[in-house]
Amino acid sequence: MAGKRQFLIGIDTGGTFTDSIIIDQEGNMIQGKALTNYQDFKQGVMASLENAVAKVALSTEEVLRDTVFFGHGTTLGTNAVINRKFGKVGLLTTKGHEDTTIIMRGGARTDGLSEEEIRHQVVCRKPAPLIPKDLIKGIAERVDCFGEAIIPLDKKQARQAIDELAAEGVEAIAICLFWSFVNPQHEQELKQMIEEAYPDLYISVSHEVAPQIREYARSMTVVIDACIGKLMKDYINSLNKELMGKGLSRPISIMHAYGGVTSSATARPVSTIESGPVGGVIGCKYFADLLGINNVITTDVGGTSFDVSTLYNKEWSFRKEPIMMRFRVAIPIINITCVGAAGGSIARIDPITGELKVGPDSAGSHPGPVCYDLGGEEPTVTDADLILGYLNPDYFLEGTMQLNRDRALKVMEEKIAKPLGMDVVEAAAGIYSIVNSYMADNIRLAVIEKGYDPRDFSIFSYGGNGPMHVGSYISDLGIDKAYVFPQSAVFSAMGIALADVCHVYKKTEFHDMPADPAKVTATFQAMEEKATEDMEKEGFKREEVLFRRELDMKYGRQVHEVSVPVKGGVLSPADIQQICDEWEKIYEDIYGKGSAYREAGIQIAFFKLTSVCKTFKPRIRAEAGSPRQDAAPALKGERKAFFGRLGKHVLTPIYDYNKLLHGNVIKGPAIIEAPTTTIVILPEQEIKVDQYRNVVFEKF
Repeated sequence: MAGKRQFLIGIDTGGTFTDSIIIDQEGNMIQGKALTNYQDFKQGVMASLENAVAKVALSTEEVLRDTVFFGHGTTLGTNAVINRKFGKVGLLTTKGHEDTTIIMRGGARTDGLSEEEIRHQVVCRKPAPLIPKDLIKGIAERVDCFGEAIIPLDKKQARQAIDELAAEGVEAIAICLFWSFVNPQHEQELKQMIEEAYPDLYISVSHEVAPQIREYARSMTVVIDACIGKLMKDYINSLNKELMGKGLSRPISIMHAYGGVTSSATARPVSTIESGPVGGVIGCKYFADLLGINNVITTDVGGTSFDVSTLYNKEWSFRKEPIMMRFRVAIPIINITCVGAAGGSIARIDPITGELKVGPDSAGSHPGPVCYDLGGEEPTVTDADLILGYLNPDYFLEGTMQLNRDRALKVMEEKIAKPLGMDVVEAAAGIYSIVNSYMADNIRLAVIEKGYDPRDFSIFSYGGNGPMHVGSYISDLGIDKAYVFPQSAVFSAMGIALADVCHVYKKTEFHDMPADPAKVTATFQAMEEKATEDMEKEGFKREEVLFRRELDMKYGRQVHEVSVPVKGGVLSPADIQQICDEWEKIYEDIYGKGSAYREAGIQIAFFKLTSVCKTFKPRIRAEAGSPRQDAAPALKGERKAFFGRLGKHVLTPIYDYNKLLHGNVIKGPAIIEAPTTTIVILPEQEIKVDQYRNVVFEKF
């Protein structure tokens, strides 16, 4: 990669590692990794970037100077909410609704909990409110459902409430008034009052963040946005200053959970939560298009969680009423399910049942797994992988980090093997088997609940630990084909670098079908005008903006909606009828033939608009020349590895991924060592290297 080029950079701050990727205009991709620094996320970003730059014949300054896009996904907001590490935040709401975020919803005791946690009903509790009751102030005002201000805003009371919150030392104020998404006038007046009196406070307003019905979810969305707003603003400003001081010519773009990036100036903090795994789904979409694969199960095994999503006909889906850290929110989030089953997942013996358990707690990056030798005292999946012989202790992170196998063996024996009366290798094999079963179960849950058969899909495996486990969970599921990519270890970072600039808008507006096409058209056109203005602020021209319209509709008296795509332009009565027909078809695809019941009446509940401006995406070049089946030139040695289905250690061939060529075939058991990940091929499995140097598990 010598000489002056144009670069795309993606950075994903994960729970254990911060991943980076540098992509040039010819499709070359250079990877970097560094441990995530929870005390200063920026340090992890810079260390990961420098790790990647070290493999390029250029300095960091030269790479940044020639970078045309720098995308970043961060767990800063997620970490802050989970650990409640944010400053004081106040909430202004309509008088009489001060307890909305405290009462929550009927299922709040179990929202966001795993099945195992829900079983313990005695200890199931609602999460503690993010804003305590003494920092929630009710203001006399009322807007009705038609947008009429039937009670004017009590400005004297409002000023007093704002002054009281400021005196309490709040750093941010959330504003969420009843029916403000129909008429935002009172929220706008409150915002102006705060800006004039306390210009340094961060302000989050519901009609800007989540202009839609359902008060609890809307309230929590604006509350979370306010809680992490100042943290995100300070972090992004600091990172921008650091990078631009080293040569970056334009501010960074921030990844959002709905599947796109925006400029750091327009980034909405609440939408950055859970955005890292979304980068991986975008990366899967890129490769699905490249390889011509319609249906994909995306599987991301990192250090903290195992994340699963689907691409059906190359399109992702969104969660209905997403739960964010046990709180329901009113923003679109790509449908990803996750469990605490990953490299850092801690193994333990249940004190009540005496059974071996794995996860959901993770050792994270500090102290990390025992074998990292950074102070970890609890055995993890990574320790088990090392003990079983899958990991090379001298070639972790390209040999830059040594793994302490002896210490992992000692802790595994003391805390798992001896109490269970088994050999230490048997204990490690048990951990490996359990975590793989969790992964297979999570795939079933994520796929079957949508009405799909996993066997109709290909698996894409990524994350630093994914390739070590994919062979096991595809075998359990009976799936014929799985892909591991050269970029698998930094896949989310790659997806972020390739993400389009995107804004998503949602508006509550009720219309009984068949609706007046002029009114439906007018609503979409108003949303498109706003979206175009926002994209112009991002630096794009009007003709570069692409729109995707959707309507969320339901039958009369139903609570939940189903989405249907809507054509662009001016709609006719025939178009409205077609929308109804198409919506009922989608409804029956989800809920079964005969479930449609038009006699109940169909109603529009939400208008949704996605605006997209495409970014540059270099095409990866296929390897030239005829395929070569013999992989012997890539053989680098042998070591003993334990395989559960054989019940013993086997002298296993080890291959150097960097020397594999298009057409190479390897039969298991075998191990392939890549610079930042390891691929385990189980007995009776076979892989083939395709023209893009992807490792493909397939029944031949």
